Amino acid sequence: MEDCAINIEAVETIQDRLKQVFDALGMTIYQISKDLGENPSKFYNILSGRAKPSYDTIMSLLACYPQIRADFLLRGIMPVLADGTDGGNSKFIVTDENLIEVPFVPIKFYASFVETYTEGFRKMDMDTYRVRSSSVRSNKPVVVIEISGNSMTPQLGNGAKVLAEQVDQSNWEYQSGGIYAVMYRDYFVVKRIRDNELMTKRYLTLHSDNPLGGSVTVGHKDLRGIWKIISIVDSPVE
Repeated sequence: MEDCAINIEAVETIQDRLKQVFDALGMTIYQISKDLGENPSKFYNILSGRAKPSYDTIMSLLACYPQIRADFLLRGIMPVLADGTDGGNSKFIVTDENLIEVPFVPIKFYASFVETYTEGFRKMDMDTYRVRSSSVRSNKPVVVIEISGNSMTPQLGNGAKVLAEQVDQSNWEYQSGGIYAVMYRDYFVVKRIRDNELMTKRYLTLHSDNPLGGSVTVGHKDLRGIWKIISIVDSPVE
């Protein structure tokens, strides 16, 4: 067992290895965050040592950039990149085969989206937005939504674009803890669900992350659709 003992102080951290990976790719944190549909602040926190990358984050990096060697990222075994691409502004080229067209709901289309959703709604009539195929992780219908206003800052600012998957009506009662796009009556909003009491009291409370944004309570009978936000696909620089 002595051979397996590790001097923790001598081991290179996952943050150190991620810095080497980003340098080898020749890409900025913003570029990588955009490709993965993540908030750039997540990677700044990881690289500064304030947070550690999750398993899902590591797997997303390996899936998005197949030239990254898992042996290096997980165990520190050189080289950093495969196939001789280490050490020279290498970059994973995004081709049409890596992208798919997803229905897009821009801010200006909110009203017509609400009006047509239950009556004569056709995806073919919507604009589309190109996203990485790897960011769509299930067979559920997905849509890209442009964020209106600053009620969800600092995570989602005005003009940000997010990928959202539709929640089946049979699962509405079980949604909580995340950010959702919710259609109710004549409104289409992006809020956080903290208090889901659809099953017990027949209403849903939607919260803003911005303390000035407030909250709203929606009755079950007024709900028309719910989409769970799964990633950020574009975020304006502030």
